[in-house]
Amino acid sequence: MESTCVTLSGTRKLETINRTLELEEDEILVKTTQASICDADLRAWSGMHMPSDLPSFSFIGHEGGGEVIEIGKKVREFKVGDKVMAFGPLNTFSYYFKGAVDRFIKVPEGLDMEIASLGEPTCVGMYGVFHSGVQLGDIALVAGLNFQGLIAVQGLKKRGANKVIAVDYSDAHLELAKKCGADVILNTSYQDIKEKIQELTQGRGVDVTLHSCGYWNPRTEDYFNLCIDVTKDEGIVTSLPDIMSPIKANLHRLHHHAMEIRFNALMHHGPEFLKQWVPRLMRPVVQGDVDIKSLITARYSLSQVDEAMQKFNEDQDQVKILLKP
Repeated sequence: MESTCVTLSGTRKLETINRTLELEEDEILVKTTQASICDADLRAWSGMHMPSDLPSFSFIGHEGGGEVIEIGKKVREFKVGDKVMAFGPLNTFSYYFKGAVDRFIKVPEGLDMEIASLGEPTCVGMYGVFHSGVQLGDIALVAGLNFQGLIAVQGLKKRGANKVIAVDYSDAHLELAKKCGADVILNTSYQDIKEKIQELTQGRGVDVTLHSCGYWNPRTEDYFNLCIDVTKDEGIVTSLPDIMSPIKANLHRLHHHAMEIRFNALMHHGPEFLKQWVPRLMRPVVQGDVDIKSLITARYSLSQVDEAMQKFNEDQDQVKILLKP
């Protein structure tokens, strides 16, 4: 089949081409309902350093979903007509895309496809919540209110945090965090966060911090160290995003104050791990416990992908931008 797709051919250079998709016997062919731009896509598009152990971003797009329209002769897991969520580098910036069966998971019954097509980034955020270590009555802090950070604000509150403190550089992000259940919002652009946390916790520090500022963001190092600095003795620091360039971190404080650090890398386990965890992570979304729809800040057609990427790059208030064929 011929499919119109988007490729990343150079720094800030996206091209639309026609590509022949030949289905292997263990693959499925999907008609795209929706794709979305990840922070990693923005980093690659910007020409920033990409670690050598990552797959190529030339055929860009790993978030998305759609409907199965053809299956390989050995495929038993899916049938034509199934709605699926993509989990992997499948060139979802395309009218059609294909991949091995272990790169897909069926959409939970009854879930809106606009939300289901955000399954991959949603599960990344939810996995961070599930493994944050937050306990009933804790004070938790989220540093970085990207898509996953805003999911974390909701999830940490639902899991029993008495108080959730949301930290970011965008007032728009912070207002969204407030709507998502944050008890306190703090802006690093003009507030002394460490001083505020000392006041809020009577000098004790917070129980759990969740760092969600990485990929392209120049504040990655500052926010990572902020989490370390404001966490209490024997508290938990957890980090969600891929930090794709080296940073300097205050490891002495982590060690000397007996903190636990967790890197919750859902997408860097094997396919069996995803099969086990994704249904569990999507359940709160299906049940309406976590609001994903309000985190969508812009929608573009696939033909407007250049405009969409520019918007994400230039507008610091964006959270999640959708692309639709």
